[in-house]
Amino acid sequence: MLRLKVFMARVYQQFMTAVGRERIELDRSVTNAVIMLAPDYGNIGDLAIGYAQERFLERFDQPFHVQSVPIRKTYRVLRSLRRQLKTDDIVFLVGGGNMGDLYPRLQLGREFIAQYLRGHRIISFPQSIIYMDRPERKASAAREARALSKCGGWLTLFARERESLSVMQTTFSGYVGYAPDIVLSLTPDFQSMPRESREGVLLALRHDAERALSPSDHQVIRDVAAIFGATIDRDHGVPDAEVNRNDTHRLPLSTLELYRHSSLVITDRLHGMIFAAITGTPCVALPNTNHKVTGTYTDWIAKQCAYITMLDRVDAKSLEIAAREVTSALAVQSYNEVRFDYSALTRVILAQARLR
Repeated sequence: MLRLKVFMARVYQQFMTAVGRERIELDRSVTNAVIMLAPDYGNIGDLAIGYAQERFLERFDQPFHVQSVPIRKTYRVLRSLRRQLKTDDIVFLVGGGNMGDLYPRLQLGREFIAQYLRGHRIISFPQSIIYMDRPERKASAAREARALSKCGGWLTLFARERESLSVMQTTFSGYVGYAPDIVLSLTPDFQSMPRESREGVLLALRHDAERALSPSDHQVIRDVAAIFGATIDRDHGVPDAEVNRNDTHRLPLSTLELYRHSSLVITDRLHGMIFAAITGTPCVALPNTNHKVTGTYTDWIAKQCAYITMLDRVDAKSLEIAAREVTSALAVQSYNEVRFDYSALTRVILAQARLR
């Protein structure tokens, strides 16, 4: 079954690329930075990744001509892109948590792009690699390792937490770097903004396949949240119709404003915790079904963000104590000193663009 699914996906990719006639305009006078598989669907965290990737590249002193290609246009523009790429141009693959078999559409797209653009410089923004607990897990991992390792001479991967770093280093023959989730790079932008008044408790709780909390856990969370103020529900999974495809940045930026004005966040979403980190919002994080949240918290957030903590299970007493700790004045003050290290990613980008 796995082989059949992969075969059908490859047929679709090859056909759509062969008939694709949409042009992408590159700038011949500067280094182009083309971000492939950019999110254009109803996931606010992923849309924030799309915004943060562009913002990260725009900060370089040496200008890049930055443009993102949304997922829906990927195969339509590949022929045009390959014809125009110069030796100093860089193709970027979307960051996030879509390596592995949890989101096969993106994983197969990543493999196809890396192979189709053979020999060109390709860098993946920081990723998590996740495999579902099912019988074909080993076969999926082996197939993906072979597919990406064929591209090891021109493809650079970045992991966003240590568990994924270990898997990538074990299975991928090319260079693997280590950097935080790219959305955390927005922290300086928000630290420079004036402080806003805060009120209410924002609940960003999953309702999808990565949800680990039970309905009774949700009720405990709501009961405790009510102690700290009026609650606002804002799950990051939204209908695709809510996404303006002509302005995919609007939804994540408006959601970040909601975080900036909240006094407390309780979430089991990775980007719920990350939005809290970059806006200086007190947060109690809870686990999901994989290592994304716990890994990011342990590797990047726990040591410097005193206004964020993580619990491994839900009970009313522990949750209330945690909420009081992260909302203390001393904990909130730590926000001013928060810095996330992207030096490894920056060095690779500069080296591959031949900008020294």
